[in-house]
Amino acid sequence: MRASDVDREAAVTLLRDHHAVGRLTLAEFNERMGAAYEAVTLGELARLIADLPPPEHLEADVEVIRARMAYEVARTRATLARPVAPESPPAASWPTPRPAPAPVRPQVRREVVPTHGERDGWAAGARALRAAWTTLNAITALNVVIWLLVAVAGTGVVYFWPVWVYGPAAAVLGSIQMVYWRHGRSSP
Repeated sequence: MRASDVDREAAVTLLRDHHAVGRLTLAEFNERMGAAYEAVTLGELARLIADLPPPEHLEADVEVIRARMAYEVARTRATLARPVAPESPPAASWPTPRPAPAPVRPQVRREVVPTHGERDGWAAGARALRAAWTTLNAITALNVVIWLLVAVAGTGVVYFWPVWVYGPAAAVLGSIQMVYWRHGRSSP
């Protein structure tokens, strides 16, 4: 039976999901994706995904991974919240394995979007950083003009002292700017 564009897209989506959880390398994913788009029949598409578990298995994997991550976060928070006495026994490193949860119906995946307050906090910080850079540059420009007037009016060479106005403040602001870049926020 001949494959439709919808069938090809469904196969590519399934391949993408398996690549995301690590069952396919990037090279395998690219090769199979190309073959899926070139497939003419449903049989050709079926051969591309025959060695992969069905989509319900992906959801079970995701749920197990989420449960393990939640356990680790809770364990870390509990460890940080209470002081550990030297005589206490070490905490268990991993819970006992549980059977995979029953398959659940597929849910729409949503992108994690920062909350309104988080967005406003970072945006306000970015605006404040932009204002600090602007102020520093204006003050430095004024100092350079003063230095230039003194150098032209005076006799001899005048030491370029505006560097001491700009340098330390720029180092501090640059460090803050790098924190914004490091945490993936838009730069001011």
